[in-house]
Amino acid sequence: MERYQQSVSKESLGRLEEAFYSAEAMLGKKNPVHASFESYAGLKAKVQLRNGTITAKVSDGFENAEREVLVGLALTLLGGMFKRKMENGYTHAYKEFASRESTSGFHDTLRKLRGRGKKLEPHGRHHDLNAVRDFLFSVYGNILCDSKPEIGWGGKKSRRVLGFHDGAFNSITINRILDSDRVPSFVVQYVVFHELLHCKHKVLFQRGESMRRTIHPKAFKDDEQRFPFAEKANDWLQRNL
Repeated sequence: MERYQQSVSKESLGRLEEAFYSAEAMLGKKNPVHASFESYAGLKAKVQLRNGTITAKVSDGFENAEREVLVGLALTLLGGMFKRKMENGYTHAYKEFASRESTSGFHDTLRKLRGRGKKLEPHGRHHDLNAVRDFLFSVYGNILCDSKPEIGWGGKKSRRVLGFHDGAFNSITINRILDSDRVPSFVVQYVVFHELLHCKHKVLFQRGESMRRTIHPKAFKDDEQRFPFAEKANDWLQRNL
């Protein structure tokens, strides 16, 4: 870690610490700050308050970011830690930076270069996700993505997210709560079909004044309706999960 920090210029580290001290001043705080750039697998950042000192660890992907973005990042992190949310030009600059398609692409690039995808197990106790994926490609291959992503069951059961497509590693994780004999096959097929559409349809970035992302654009929804049991599967999920 020390060797890596030596490769970061003193000017860059000074800019980072200055951003956190500026954010502190806006929040009415005067804690000492130790800030560093880290070689994270992605655009991550975290802060910690211990013994009166703030330790900030920020991905080196932010090293060349504009000052307004760094201050906005610091305000967002410190505001969350001190439970004092602040909205101003700095936080707006950070949100604008975070909402860019180029930023999302850079985040995925860092994950590919430095991270590694999770080892996925497709064979469940009741449903084989490889078989589900291959069946869907055999029937709906003309409207799905060009290549088959890796697919597997997640490690924990949760009702919040039923599936997740990781574009950086071209993989799909399905919630293990669906690996049950009480879950009909068409429901599992529908959830996998939905995630396969994420492989095909890109997220639309910076939509409107809120700079929100549109994860399910119209073309996505139109393709989703081509799955004949979409409505039936949604009804089952709403009634049973």
